[in-house]
Amino acid sequence: EVEDRAWAFRRDRKIGRGTLRSTYVVAYRGFVANQLSSKKAYIRIRVMEEPVLPATDALPNSQLLRTNIRRFVALAFPGVRVRITIGDFVADAITDRHGFATVQIPAVDLEPGWGHYECQTMPTDPTEDPVRATGEVLVPDPEAPLGVVSDVDDTVLRTGMSEGLSAIRNTLLGTAGTRRAIPGMAALYRELGGAADPCVSPAFHYVSTGPWNLYDMLVDFLEIRGFPAGPLFLTDWAPQERFVVRSGQGHKLSTLERLFNAYPDTKFILFGDSGQKDPDTYVEAARRWPDNVTAIVIRDVGNQLPARTAQLRRQVEEVAEEHISMCLASDAVDAARFLVGLELLEPASVEVVREAMGADTPSIEPS
Repeated sequence: EVEDRAWAFRRDRKIGRGTLRSTYVVAYRGFVANQLSSKKAYIRIRVMEEPVLPATDALPNSQLLRTNIRRFVALAFPGVRVRITIGDFVADAITDRHGFATVQIPAVDLEPGWGHYECQTMPTDPTEDPVRATGEVLVPDPEAPLGVVSDVDDTVLRTGMSEGLSAIRNTLLGTAGTRRAIPGMAALYRELGGAADPCVSPAFHYVSTGPWNLYDMLVDFLEIRGFPAGPLFLTDWAPQERFVVRSGQGHKLSTLERLFNAYPDTKFILFGDSGQKDPDTYVEAARRWPDNVTAIVIRDVGNQLPARTAQLRRQVEEVAEEHISMCLASDAVDAARFLVGLELLEPASVEVVREAMGADTPSIEPS
């Protein structure tokens, strides 16, 4: 109730000042379940104020700060009717109190790869024009040897989550072009899948406890740094019906469950880092869905925390007795060697990743 009142106050104030920006539809990347009997696309969109984002990375810190804060304070539009179309199939929905709408829609005619969907608002006011957007949906190749689920923060994107205020500074003063990738990880991801069939690549899915407000930046970052494209599963940082904030571990487990249900015959590699709860989350997933998890790779970010590293090494040994293949990798090359040992990666890929690490690592670390 407090949140609804605050939203109404902000809306009325913006209308009174003439600062309410145009309606904007964010069409997030979706995915298509590959069960032939129920081939459906899972699509999520958001209706909100049109964002004010920079056209260039070359901005002073003060302007970058204002721009990135705007990502979090842009007004969402609840109660908006939207229509999503794939081919001849249509699904209608109404945005929730945070501006989101999620639909499932048949996608029987889409071929493996990236397909497209159309979305538009359905205004009740006849004088108001609909707002349109086009989104993408991933159709994994049923012949792909495996799938990949990857954490984002400190697994592919260096955020400094384990360094306290560094994460806040990087978020508020960074752009897609200035954010740093974890050395070698993009090359490792590109190499995956070649051991079975170099012509069939695995589908990649990125899951993070980061907010949907950073979606466009993360998509641009993955493209700029050479990571395979894939849907992102982020979180809504606004208050929920039952909780003030959403559980990060619960979010990742529920995302894994959705993906495993969508692709019941697919073996997944799960990538994460040691800075948060990824090891425990992924081990729990392997115990619940042993037929879907073929390997767990945890990047060790705790060089300054030897006790944490020792604890995780014990965990690796303990879960091995449960036939859970888990690796605590010091870097991308270490992870590549582990996957070669499981015959999930070609031996030659280790050298490819090693060379990429040298190219990705700056000669002088920024202060």
